Amino acid sequence: MDPNKFYKGLWNDKKEDNFETMKGRDWFHRCILDPIFDPTANPRSDIALKLLGSGESLLDIGCWDGRLLERIRSAGLYDKLTGVDIVEAGVDLARKKGFNAQVVDLNMGVLPFSDQCFDTVTMLAVLEHIFDPYSIIREIRRVLRPGGTLIIDVPNVASVTNRARILLGRIPVTSHDSGWDGGHLHYFTKYALDHFLQSEGFDVLGRRTTGGSPQLREWWISLLGGELIYLCRRR
Repeated sequence: MDPNKFYKGLWNDKKEDNFETMKGRDWFHRCILDPIFDPTANPRSDIALKLLGSGESLLDIGCWDGRLLERIRSAGLYDKLTGVDIVEAGVDLARKKGFNAQVVDLNMGVLPFSDQCFDTVTMLAVLEHIFDPYSIIREIRRVLRPGGTLIIDVPNVASVTNRARILLGRIPVTSHDSGWDGGHLHYFTKYALDHFLQSEGFDVLGRRTTGGSPQLREWWISLLGGELIYLCRRR
């Protein structure tokens, strides 16, 4: 399977849509859970913006067409904004918006930047797609300055709905994009993500989740969180 071909197809499917829209919801979610835990509330990009501090330079990994970078620029938080993505069409659009964007296949395991050159890295809904998560998290640590921040987002495979699916003999659902579970290769729980980040030299400063009733969700995020959005600091 050629990752470039897969994500080019995914880009063509999604480029006209709202990236935060959840499609293909089953009846249990639509009729029972969604009215309580509105999945369209508090999208990941809004949460990332609230978690961001300020600094000189920021790298957005999986920048698509630069829409998150646009919002960060509008907020005036960073002087230099850089993005990478595997989809050339998205990178071209990000460049047209004035960003330093590059085509990078993260599965090659190398970011084309010097050591300790960014204050902050954002990586939303990307880690679960990469063949070797360890290689990219080590690259992120390399390009981050000591004390720099990482905002990372992954789906929570241990959400209450996925636990119910497994109990009923079904498989977990962490994406409604095309392909097998949207091309997700790895699955994360709160415990697994905590251990993964801490073992690779990051301290977890905060945890958030998407959807409605955020205070209730974050009270028991390992069970009620649909997505896990972490603010971390490089040791």
